[in-house]
Amino acid sequence: MPRKVKLLPRAQRELEGLPYAIQDQIVAKLELLRDFPEMGIAMFDAFLGYRALLAARNTYRIIYRIVSYDLIEIAYIRHCARQTRFRLIRGEE
Repeated sequence: MPRKVKLLPRAQRELEGLPYAIQDQIVAKLELLRDFPEMGIAMFDAFLGYRALLAARNTYRIIYRIVSYDLIEIAYIRHCARQTRFRLIRGEE
């Protein structure tokens, strides 16, 4: 039985808001996750248990977690610059 890749509502909205060419590249990465769920880098701190995978010429980050052997949940799809700004703001607190 193939693994299911499920986009959570926020990730679905983020994907739908992108240009079609970028969507195609991200969907291609999501399809790879079915066969290679651990290909993303393990995250830590607030994102412990999640993994990050770069897509669309390394400009978008897919944040996901492996729920079970047959289910992968996609939590976020964000432009990498947006993530960096978030991290810088958090670092100043």
